[in-house]
Amino acid sequence: MFRHSKLFVSVGMAVSCLSSSVMAAGFQVNEHSANGLGRAFAGQAATPENASILATNPAAIGLFKKSEFSGAVSFIDPNVDVSAQANTSLMTEQGNVPVASAESSEDDIADTALVPALFYTTPVNDKWSVGVGGFTTYGLRTDYSQDFEALHFADTAEVKSFTINPAVSYKLTETLRLGFGVSATYAEAEISSAISNSLRPVLSQALQQQLPANASLFKLEGDDWGYGWNAGVFWQATDSTDIALSYRAETELELEGEVSSQIQPDLNQPGKVDLNLAAITELAVNHRLDRQWSLQASVVYTDWSTFDKLEANLQSGDDFLIKQENFEDTWRGAFGVTYKVDNDMTLRAGYAYDDGAVTRENRSLSIPDTDRHWVTAGLTHSVTDSTDIDVGYAYLKGREAVVDKTREIGALTSNVSGTQSANAHIFSVQVNTSF
Repeated sequence: MFRHSKLFVSVGMAVSCLSSSVMAAGFQVNEHSANGLGRAFAGQAATPENASILATNPAAIGLFKKSEFSGAVSFIDPNVDVSAQANTSLMTEQGNVPVASAESSEDDIADTALVPALFYTTPVNDKWSVGVGGFTTYGLRTDYSQDFEALHFADTAEVKSFTINPAVSYKLTETLRLGFGVSATYAEAEISSAISNSLRPVLSQALQQQLPANASLFKLEGDDWGYGWNAGVFWQATDSTDIALSYRAETELELEGEVSSQIQPDLNQPGKVDLNLAAITELAVNHRLDRQWSLQASVVYTDWSTFDKLEANLQSGDDFLIKQENFEDTWRGAFGVTYKVDNDMTLRAGYAYDDGAVTRENRSLSIPDTDRHWVTAGLTHSVTDSTDIDVGYAYLKGREAVVDKTREIGALTSNVSGTQSANAHIFSVQVNTSF
């Protein structure tokens, strides 16, 4: 389905009904709760403050004595800039002859986004609890302007998705709970690349036809449902320390739809491509120092190495290797602190280091993935005895990344080299109520 898509690796799973940009390793999205954001999601699987814990550890929903509802929305304001140079040569009998050279720089290639999440949990009896959540764990959107001089490497890449996750928790002993959930993820994609202005005259001459501005190299649209599962363990190790282990299994998607191209008519046909969302494992600790202070820590491992390539399967029966992705497994470490001022106010702060999944040789213009630092703060204010509001803020700073990519278009060989830089602000608000 996805021909010539050096972009598609960068697409990922954008959020819910809206789109997001990469704010974690690969195209992972962490924004499930405002209270979690306030401590950089440190100790998330071991800190059941409200129903949003279901997204990370289904076992922990058994800690609630009443029915719980949580609704959150996160506003992501990314700033991703590209500074690069594109050079193109034509293969002739005399060798490669330079035919085009242009600066390929652009600011703010990632759009702002709203990320919603909803959760409900309720105890069934003294041993069993159930719940359901709606959220996302992966997301990305990048979009370059029509004047970008490397559109043949990256134009628009977007996937919208949403996951529905019912779950159950069982109290095995007084200190140990087990949880299990199943998930259904819907995703739809639109991805494209085009002919940049500097290449248009050269390709028009080579093809002996006048190409329109920003002629499409390819455009695809497709969707699919994928299914998976998640499990967790919640252990109250001591009166002051909780330890949790959670696992979200890989979700396999087979996006089906239509492919079109103004340059290669043979691409105008239905097709499909497999896209697997990596498995996630978290080990988390929540330690209470006293009635007011507590510390949280977690380590998250994402099995990105299973994402080794994208291969298109066209209706004609042809298989086309889009790109060897060769993602690497990633680690995320986070540390947080929580201070309960009084019964009505709780303060949080956190720091995290997020390891990038893309190496220099595999980095594309569409995915600004690199190592990043998180610095966060947040608070909870009780409105009534049963309702409170969480607010969280995070500043993300990514390491400047080098981009060096080459692709062929017929007899043309084009190279783009330069750097990407990224930072982001994330604001989250959440309402929690028990009944």
